[in-house]
Amino acid sequence: MPARKHAKKIYEHFNKIVADPVLQIKRLKKTGSFRIIGWVPTDVPEELIHAAGALPIGIVALERQAVSLSTPHMQVWSCSLMRCALGMALEGSFDLLNGLIIPVICDTTRMVTGIWKQVKPYAFMDNFLLPKQVDRPSAKDYLIGEMGRLKARLEQFMDRTITASELCASIRLYNHNRSVMRKLFSLHTEHPELLSNRNMYNIIKSSMLMPKELHTNMIAELWRELEKKVDDNKSAGKKCHVRLLLSGKVWEPPVIMDIFDGLDIVSAGDDFCTGYRYIANDVPETGEPLRALAERQFNRLPIAAFAGKSGDRAKSIIKMVEETHAHGVLFVHLKYCEPENFDYPMLRDDLSAYGIPNCRIETEIDSLPGENYFEQIKAFIDSIGGVV
Repeated sequence: MPARKHAKKIYEHFNKIVADPVLQIKRLKKTGSFRIIGWVPTDVPEELIHAAGALPIGIVALERQAVSLSTPHMQVWSCSLMRCALGMALEGSFDLLNGLIIPVICDTTRMVTGIWKQVKPYAFMDNFLLPKQVDRPSAKDYLIGEMGRLKARLEQFMDRTITASELCASIRLYNHNRSVMRKLFSLHTEHPELLSNRNMYNIIKSSMLMPKELHTNMIAELWRELEKKVDDNKSAGKKCHVRLLLSGKVWEPPVIMDIFDGLDIVSAGDDFCTGYRYIANDVPETGEPLRALAERQFNRLPIAAFAGKSGDRAKSIIKMVEETHAHGVLFVHLKYCEPENFDYPMLRDDLSAYGIPNCRIETEIDSLPGENYFEQIKAFIDSIGGVV
């Protein structure tokens, strides 16, 4: 099969999984007797779930029509990400899950756990309590203890012990998956004509909805196919693209990716929980595995829900702009996301003071028509000079 057609077939597979996560869960259930444990973004240590013998599935592919189903249980000014996740649970989309882990990263995630347990409980439900004062000397030891607590809960539910060798094997598997995706992301930023924004981010998102073993084999195959095409594209000459760095929690709604592709904008990087941040760094493969998992967490790109001293996040974004040669920063913020709303004025001022063009768009899962986002993004691109 020609390389271009084979790559297209792999893209289509990933895109179908992201487009219909409920069907994907049903298919997974038919393939084996393993338990499936869902997790809500962000920063849940999936390696622990995998080492316990369960399949981690991210609640990351969302159905906009489900948002309203949560209205009797949640305030309408809660973020649409959590309202949609609960709404999908209420309509039965996640009935095949055996468990759910919700990280406490904001007031909404803290509140929704109690509601979820009342209106749609699963056999296993737990919170993952990330430290809030990241700079405190005790923060890392606290997180190691919290991971140990979660490990014990999983062992109790799965009725088995998670050995150090099993956890190390899961860490190696997840590291390998992330490393191949980083190679693909690098190719995407240099050759967006080969790997579009929509396809790249669906590759990342689909990795949260598939067994990592299968996903790794497929993206390794895709990498080999695309690598063959790079030399051909070099001789054809590269098309100029505007390079933007993105910042926020999730890239929602997906129509924004299509707007980027239509306007010849390439995402040069991001700190999204469902984007580059998910694959940016690995777990150390030496030493005690729980400590290694905590080490990775503290080395991840800072976000509103997990950052150190004031100014650290701005420094991180500025560094990413310089390293990726981005022409500007687009903040993609979910409406009513309190952590992002708190950080934004300082980030805007710090980037502007540094001479980095930046713009903010406010989104919702059950969002405005795509034309509204198109006009805002097009105006921002025009303000920094259009295609460069």
